[in-house]
Amino acid sequence: MICSWLDHKSGIGSFFIDQANQLSDNFNFTLINFKPIAIQFKNLKLFPRLFKIENFFYNDKITILYFYYPEIRMFKRFFLKSALEKYSLLILIKYFKRNTIKIDLIHAQSLFYASFWSYKLYKITKTPYLITEHNQFTLKNINKKNVKLLDIILKKSKKNLVVSNDLIRQFASNGFFYDFLNVGNSFDTNFFDFKSKSSTDYFNIITIGAYTPVKDQITLLKALKIIDSIDSKPINFKWLGYDSWGGDFEVEVKDLITSFNFKNIKIEVLKKASKDEIKIALQQSNLFVTTSLCETFGISALESLSVGTPVIATQSGGVNEFLNETNGLIIPIKDFEKLAELILKMLNNEIQFNSEQIAKEIVEKFGNEVFVKKMKTIYDSAI
Repeated sequence: MICSWLDHKSGIGSFFIDQANQLSDNFNFTLINFKPIAIQFKNLKLFPRLFKIENFFYNDKITILYFYYPEIRMFKRFFLKSALEKYSLLILIKYFKRNTIKIDLIHAQSLFYASFWSYKLYKITKTPYLITEHNQFTLKNINKKNVKLLDIILKKSKKNLVVSNDLIRQFASNGFFYDFLNVGNSFDTNFFDFKSKSSTDYFNIITIGAYTPVKDQITLLKALKIIDSIDSKPINFKWLGYDSWGGDFEVEVKDLITSFNFKNIKIEVLKKASKDEIKIALQQSNLFVTTSLCETFGISALESLSVGTPVIATQSGGVNEFLNETNGLIIPIKDFEKLAELILKMLNNEIQFNSEQIAKEIVEKFGNEVFVKKMKTIYDSAI
């Protein structure tokens, strides 16, 4: 697997590891993250010395590699850039041979830029590749040369996979019409397991996500502000992972929450959260809320359902494929008044969900067994 974003120590891209772990009884996985080191043209002579490969082992089953390579940013000579990338790949291929890592299939876990590396490896080694797109698809800031290359990459791929039908629509709106296969997403069934809700004095609401405009946490805070002025059961709101995409937004998030001047709602925020912290927080929550403007699927919402916590989500894309009247509610994007109304109805038990049934149904649709069966068929066919 080539993963465009992966940092197993901080939990970034952990679902790639989860998926590989689920399939590791059938396949041997090496996960690779390419990490460019920016250099200036005058330092090109140092090029051969700048390569570094860090390797780690996960659960004694999965190899994780971080491949550091030099890159000349903003370099206009495309032919030389391609030559440098090819040299980098030859270094990686030599590493595979020295460590007896035989690659039968390359799985690019995104188009930008995992699929580009997959295609270049394919050109050298003729190893087949397939692609799964997880991100919102946009050609913003992508030059014409790479758009043409992307078209070739999609044509040469053994399979073009997406995690939701909404992504197929996004590809179509950008002029890409291929036989995309919707494989959905998965979660670690053995880890995110159902736990009965304990009775508490607080109604516990949770959201998970980086502080960024596309996640639109302001809509959620506006809804909570409406509720804050109403006499109701006390609310504890927990926001996990506001720095999960990197950066340092501690001051901005603190100022944002202070600006709402909450009187009655207890607020708890956490920069980053471990897998264990996320699981415990979800199990203790009465409601998971996501107010994103765009979501290709929504893995955190899926994990919430797997522990039996219902979800309220905005009409942001992929959530339509796993949310229904038995496990949650969907509202228009930006509609904080509707969100406040539904939260209050849950507080007052006017809307109720069966937590055990929520977890059971989501495991049946997206659990380990379903995912492994689906992906094993795809991998075998591609190989």
